[in-house]
Amino acid sequence: MNSLLRDREVQYIALRDETSKTWRILDTWHEGLKDIDLDDDIPDDNPAVYVLTESAFTALIKEAARLGVLENVDFGMDSSYELAEKDAEIEKLKAEISKIREETTNTKVDPYKGMSEATIIKLKAMDSNLKIISTITDFDELTKE
Repeated sequence: MNSLLRDREVQYIALRDETSKTWRILDTWHEGLKDIDLDDDIPDDNPAVYVLTESAFTALIKEAARLGVLENVDFGMDSSYELAEKDAEIEKLKAEISKIREETTNTKVDPYKGMSEATIIKLKAMDSNLKIISTITDFDELTKE
C-alpha cells in the first residue's frame, strides 16, 4: 500500500471525526504504512497517523493564521467549475435586476392611488393653482427686467 500512496501528489490527508470531535491526519508517505493492505483500517496508534483534538486543531489554525502561513496555502483544488457556476449565477442575477429595472421604468406609479375622488379633485385643483401662481410670478419677474 505504501508504494501506491507514495505516488500521490498530496502527502497528508486530514479527516474530521464528528463523534469524537478529533482530527486524524495521515502521512501517506510514511514507512508505517508499508505493511498495511488497502482494505485494512489504519489504527490511531500507527506512526503515520496524527490525532488532534478539536481544540488543538483550532489552536493550530489560529496560530497559523496569526503567523500568516494560511495566506500562502495552496489548496490544490481546481475551482474553475465552482467559478463557472458562480459566474452563471451572477449573470442570472444581473438579468433579473435588468428585468426588474425595466419593469419599474415602464410602470407608471399612480400618485393618487387609494385616495377618494374628492381628495383627488382638491389635489389637482391645488396643483393647477400652484402652476398658475408660478407662471404669474415668472411673468412678473420678466416684466420687471
